[in-house]
Amino acid sequence: MARMTRGTAFAILAALFAAASAAGSATITVINGNQAGVGFNDPTPATPVGGNTGTTIGQQRLIAFQHAADLWGALLDSSVEIRIRATFEALDCTTDTAVLGATAPNQAVSDFPNAPFPGTWYPAALGNRLAGQELSPNADDVLARFNVNLGNPGCFDGIGWYYGLDNNHGNKIDLVAVLLHEFAHGLGFLTFVTDQGVEFQNQPDIFERNIFDDTTNKHWTEMTEAERGTSAVNTGHLLWDGPTVTAMAPQFLGGTPALTIDSPASVAGNYIVSTAAFGPDVSEDAISGGIVAAIDPADVAGMSTTDGCTAFSNASLVAGKIALIDRGSCDFVDKSANAEAAGAIAVIIADNVPNSLPPLGVRENAPTIHIPTVGISQADGATIRAALGGSAVSGRIHINVRMKAGEGSGGRLKLYAPNPDEPGSSISHWDTSAFPNLLMEPNLTGSLPHTVDLTLPLLYDIGWRPDTSPAPVARSAIQTTTGGGEPKVVTPRP
Repeated sequence: MARMTRGTAFAILAALFAAASAAGSATITVINGNQAGVGFNDPTPATPVGGNTGTTIGQQRLIAFQHAADLWGALLDSSVEIRIRATFEALDCTTDTAVLGATAPNQAVSDFPNAPFPGTWYPAALGNRLAGQELSPNADDVLARFNVNLGNPGCFDGIGWYYGLDNNHGNKIDLVAVLLHEFAHGLGFLTFVTDQGVEFQNQPDIFERNIFDDTTNKHWTEMTEAERGTSAVNTGHLLWDGPTVTAMAPQFLGGTPALTIDSPASVAGNYIVSTAAFGPDVSEDAISGGIVAAIDPADVAGMSTTDGCTAFSNASLVAGKIALIDRGSCDFVDKSANAEAAGAIAVIIADNVPNSLPPLGVRENAPTIHIPTVGISQADGATIRAALGGSAVSGRIHINVRMKAGEGSGGRLKLYAPNPDEPGSSISHWDTSAFPNLLMEPNLTGSLPHTVDLTLPLLYDIGWRPDTSPAPVARSAIQTTTGGGEPKVVTPRP
């Protein structure tokens, strides 16, 4: 599995920890919402693992939840207890993909004492923090649902939860890392606006105030409903306009992985790529060479001669070159393994659907790959493939150090705005072009440490400022409402 270097991010995180600690801390309490015998109450015996001392599966789940809650509590400043009602239950699952968790604020609140913006929705926990009082004493602040069936037959078979607190999860899904992601949604890393641009009860939210479209040069609060709906799928142009994230982003992000075509001139230039969760990382040391379209038999493994699903029939031409392969029919790892067997020095996989990049994940028990693999869009793949018919094409797979991965215009970080939209993932995550991978991308990678990278600066931007909470004041009229948009979900890379 590919690993990402985060040395700079750790240094900046330490500074943010210091700022939060100097300001105080928040008490975050996990409320067990499961019935007897299931979820947090599962009596199945378990061996303590990775610092988790629980002796049943239920105990280990609750310990991991509270550990993640304490990590967030050490970073935030609030005089009001934050209550997360959590359950383990059946969530959407197949053998190849799974919803790991779905977490959202239990309530949205507005026009409370000390509210920075009138007529603006805030997640309940943040509203309490800003008001300095419990605005809805009888309600929990966050609802968290997690997949109880993960790893069972028919639900991401064989890849279950790791309950240890040390991040040594191997090929399992690290629960604490997923919890840090999901709890951030509950604390406010989400918008209540639908993917079609409809505001919750015709009122903006605090997250929405920081969404900026550099095509129209408008914030979402300046747009009509129809304009927001169009902006929600304006891939690469929907940005976070909060000052704290913009200031901190260069210190967390590395250069952009890129495919540079050097010749012929008709297709020369830099191409945006996705990177693989297997094989070596793309580096500043370029992998350079000619690009050759891989050809393989059309058979039961893959019905196309360009999908790379079986041994290449033109292996002699591919040897020593960069192999161009189309997405489809078989696993990404199999395509790269066949390319490596043919002697390729690197792999380019062109997507088979428009307006996206291949999500180059890794499956369980995948073969070891020793050459880098990147993905390109369907349109770029067609452009390069067409050029191969007329002349030799040469290129480089490398890190473009002059462009920070995940940044858009003005140094602002890109939000996830795929076209078509992905309910539960669009807008309320960072764009997948960020490199190294960030905690709040829609598809978690196995290499994430137990840190919060640019998530904490975003929470600062919406009001979780690193200062002391206001003194409690008398409660006055407040507008509250339950719910708030689709639950935000996380799925492993397919």
